[in-house]
Amino acid sequence: DMRVLRFEMTRAFRNKWLAVSIALGTLIGLADIWLNVSQYGFNRGRALIQTWIGTDYQFAYNSLFYVLLPLIACFPYAGSCYQDQKTGYESSICIKTSRLSYMIAKEAAVAASGAVAVACPLLIAMFIAAGIYPDKRPEKLTFLYAGIIDCHMFPRIFAEHPVCYALLFTLLDAVFGGITGLVAMCFARWCGSRFSTIMAPFALYVFTGVMFEGRGIGTWSAMQMVNPLQNVVTYRYQMVTMYAAVSAAALVLIYIWHRRRDILLSLIHISEPTRHAQIS
Repeated sequence: DMRVLRFEMTRAFRNKWLAVSIALGTLIGLADIWLNVSQYGFNRGRALIQTWIGTDYQFAYNSLFYVLLPLIACFPYAGSCYQDQKTGYESSICIKTSRLSYMIAKEAAVAASGAVAVACPLLIAMFIAAGIYPDKRPEKLTFLYAGIIDCHMFPRIFAEHPVCYALLFTLLDAVFGGITGLVAMCFARWCGSRFSTIMAPFALYVFTGVMFEGRGIGTWSAMQMVNPLQNVVTYRYQMVTMYAAVSAAALVLIYIWHRRRDILLSLIHISEPTRHAQIS
């Protein structure tokens, strides 16, 4: 139902929490640029790719942004699944449309808001940094250049077209932000509040990021995969597999859970007339 989809998209993007999430990510990016300017001034010898938060290894803000990435993605709208259940909105909307239409619209809105919340700060930081430092190829003797060339993820694009490399990872990070929102929807069933619904993917992200980091043979750590710095060797098939597997698992679990809820509600509605008849 396109009306439900439009309504959910409107709720997601006319949401003050989306603005707050983008502002938080942008603030981290601006702090990183400020440190670069404070340290190096308007040094035209530095390249844009060395000062963009996604590939700036010299200051802590890259690590801060990518640790907080699930929170930035989920904060705007992922918790609405829990709120809709607790307030009764879900039941009321499913009277007017099918539960499947509602869930598809909710998934699209959560994923889109998560993607935008992640992409906007990275793009804003790049735009501002581009006004200060020129877009040119990174120096071959830097730690950044050597690290990315050795880590298998788009080294040629990084060496020849740094801005394209940054845009490509911004897209990958945005997709991951959308997937993280879907994971939060899976946790809504077991969480006791909107806050815990948002925090659950963050806790999973950090736990698996530490457990599956791996060195030398490729990493299955999402925290390492999505960071353009590529501190750990990552193979493309690993990123594709992780994105596809997590997306599929989230969508299947959401469908099974809400299908079961639909059946339970139907049984309740069927049993109510029977109970009233027995009473009478």
